[in-house]
Amino acid sequence: MQNIAIVGGGIAGISVAIQLIHQAKPEMTLTIFEKSGRFGRGLAYQPRQVAHLLNVPAGKMSLNASQPDDFLQWLAQQPAFAADEPAVLAQAYLPRALFGDYVAQRWQEALALAAQQGVQVVLRPQAVTALDLTNSEAPQLQTDGQWQSFSALVLACGNELPRHPAGLTQLAQHTAYVQNPWSDAWLAKLKPDSKVLILGNGLTMVDTLLSLRAAGLKTPVLSVSPHGYGMLPHRHPGLQLRQFSQSLPEQASLRQLLRLFNRARHQVRRLGISAEPLIDALRPHTQRYWQQFSYAEKTLFMRRLRHLWGVARHRVPLHLHDQLQQQRLSGLLEVHAGQVVQARANGDQLDLQICSRVHRDVAAQTFDYQADLVLNCTGPEQDYRKLAGHPLQQAITAGALAAGPLGLGLAADVMSLRLKAGNGAVYPAVYAIGSLLRGELWESTALHEIRQQAVQIATQITGH
Repeated sequence: MQNIAIVGGGIAGISVAIQLIHQAKPEMTLTIFEKSGRFGRGLAYQPRQVAHLLNVPAGKMSLNASQPDDFLQWLAQQPAFAADEPAVLAQAYLPRALFGDYVAQRWQEALALAAQQGVQVVLRPQAVTALDLTNSEAPQLQTDGQWQSFSALVLACGNELPRHPAGLTQLAQHTAYVQNPWSDAWLAKLKPDSKVLILGNGLTMVDTLLSLRAAGLKTPVLSVSPHGYGMLPHRHPGLQLRQFSQSLPEQASLRQLLRLFNRARHQVRRLGISAEPLIDALRPHTQRYWQQFSYAEKTLFMRRLRHLWGVARHRVPLHLHDQLQQQRLSGLLEVHAGQVVQARANGDQLDLQICSRVHRDVAAQTFDYQADLVLNCTGPEQDYRKLAGHPLQQAITAGALAAGPLGLGLAADVMSLRLKAGNGAVYPAVYAIGSLLRGELWESTALHEIRQQAVQIATQITGH
């Protein structure tokens, strides 16, 4: 009898669970641990704001790798979308909460199937506090001081909270500082005239800004990030550059790829086309190239190209981009390249000194800003070695696990998605999915990759 544990009940963990149920052998027991107690939707797809949209068209969203139009079929059964043309609906950027409804229904259907097949699903709304991988074929987990053994373990922990910025480390407990922008608790502190600083200028900043406006904030919002790059819109949905994709070599150095990409970028720019379809054409090859890069190339990419790649890769719907531009033009959103260099508590507020870089050829300038709220939207911490007290940090310190390349996620065998010990040995029954594989695969956090990984892991565990 198989006794399988999944740590994480968000989109990655539930994707694996659904695949395991569909491939299940008789008398399988599946235990899912989720510290938030919310199983199924995951953090990104909670019913928070209708304004929070998917940044991928509906036609590319599906939990089922073998049925890429599954979400579209589900939408067609909903009264609100029954009259919409499927081709039009496939290009729509819909509320993330709606996708969460779809996930929740597919999860309930999987639970019903499990009951029919005699698969026992145990939902544990608890945090895993420690791992014991001494017996590589029977990994153990600790919750509430109790240990339990399993025949296979899947780590699907999802995203961690952002790292505290250097200038705010000493004030991390101040009521005006918010480390977790995905929690709505901070909205209770908001007033229409609050002065708000957002650290970061990516997709999380966009969601947070929308939440602020929906909650009634009337004042300008300041966004500060190291480079100050503006968000880019989806301009060419569905445009495929097949010739460029087919011309990509099986092996290439970072320098060679950059040369090919820039040459193609100049060619399409003459036609008024952005780099977006080039990024899409690279997508099927990204994991292979990342694995080929040397340590020096990966380090160079992270230092010089990561932020540019992130801006080009992670875009927002065009109409949402228009809203952002309107706020910038009206003075309701200010974006600065810079960082907080000093912070001081001033009652319920924070007095901040911000070093702003206007241009690389212009000397940096500092200015003072008094904030009622400072929202950390810099992105999740990806180096578990820096998360004191975290069970994965403890496992890395003990040598039971190893940090991934460049400290991103965990070290794993990329062919099987099995995790590695500190000595490089591959565990036969311990797997990882999603963001935990960022260092090994780079492209590993989007639904497209997660659903493929879920099938791969479930197939190995069940032996199908």
